[in-house]
Amino acid sequence: MCNPRRVRVRATRQLAQAWEHEVRRQVTRTGQAVGEVRVREPLGSSVGGPALTALAAVLRADPEWERVGETFVHRVDGGHVIYHPAARELEIVATATADVEATGDVARTVSGELTGDVEAEGVGVYYDDNWGGTTEEDARREARERAEAALETATRERARAARDAADEREGAALVGAAEQQAEAALTEATAARERELRADAATRLATVGVQGRNAFHRALASAYRDAILAFARSRRAAGISCTEADGVVDIEFELQI
Repeated sequence: MCNPRRVRVRATRQLAQAWEHEVRRQVTRTGQAVGEVRVREPLGSSVGGPALTALAAVLRADPEWERVGETFVHRVDGGHVIYHPAARELEIVATATADVEATGDVARTVSGELTGDVEAEGVGVYYDDNWGGTTEEDARREARERAEAALETATRERARAARDAADEREGAALVGAAEQQAEAALTEATAARERELRADAATRLATVGVQGRNAFHRALASAYRDAILAFARSRRAAGISCTEADGVVDIEFELQI
């Protein structure tokens, strides 16, 4: 077998090729929809002033009640109750929540044209003694084919690079548009879901009210106890005793009139 001979063929292609590319950006936003139903009940006409005065101290000391601004909040399953000392009102709040998701999807078609020259080289191999049955003409044909294939690859790479550049150039603007679309869709979806949740919350209001009033009345019972004991001490009552068992408060004292 003689030394191998190489045939090199260089091919050139003048480009005038149009291209088109769709640039797309998608943004997803998530949030939470909350439906609420509220009702307020005045206490001033049904609960005496001394008991309401003592109630604030009881609620401050009760770990089940949270001080929020000028109010006291007790959370129960499905909502919470709020005691407003200044207004002397008990507010019952039933809530229902749900996660909400919305997507903004924006697309734009961009186009351009590939111009300029592309060069590529192909190599074929043969042997002086035609070893393997490959002649110089075979090697030259193989070199041309490889050069043409390399031209196709180079052309595709040029087109891909142009599309990538357009995608990056246009993408930033599309992200902003997709974000705005997603935010608007999320606002709309949240509003629609909240309307449904308010109906769910309305069905929970009675249960939340029972649980919340029970917690409030326990605190109110302690306030009555403290108010009565404070009254007895202020009148210098004798034999003051206070016992609690099974939710019943028994207070005894002697007061001379």
